[in-house]
Amino acid sequence: MKTMKFLSPVLLLSVTAPVSLQTQRDPCQGDTTYEAKQCSAKKYQQADHELNKAYQQLMSKLDDEGHKNSLKIAQLAWLKYRDNNCDFEGYLNRGGTIYSVVVTECLTVMTTSRTKQIKEQIKQLDNL
Repeated sequence: MKTMKFLSPVLLLSVTAPVSLQTQRDPCQGDTTYEAKQCSAKKYQQADHELNKAYQQLMSKLDDEGHKNSLKIAQLAWLKYRDNNCDFEGYLNRGGTIYSVVVTECLTVMTTSRTKQIKEQIKQLDNL
């Protein structure tokens, strides 16, 4: 019975240690499908954050409510287009393990491009 009490913490540490090391590892440095999914999700989250920040900056520079509403409508339409386009790009991979990576990479590329467009619009407004 005393042996079991001693072994239990040791076994617990040996089981949890590899998991702790794995969660600290950069998924973009890995080779597995799981890591590719984690990496593409991380990149997309960063791109989405930058897009939202740029969108809010542009929205704050607009004084006219009609102009703001026009931007909002355009952005919502663009988001719908982006999502549908990326679904199309990943279509042939449906059911495969790489499907979500293909779609997420598409979302990232398109989101990054849209962020650049919005930043250019901000520059144009600043030069008026």
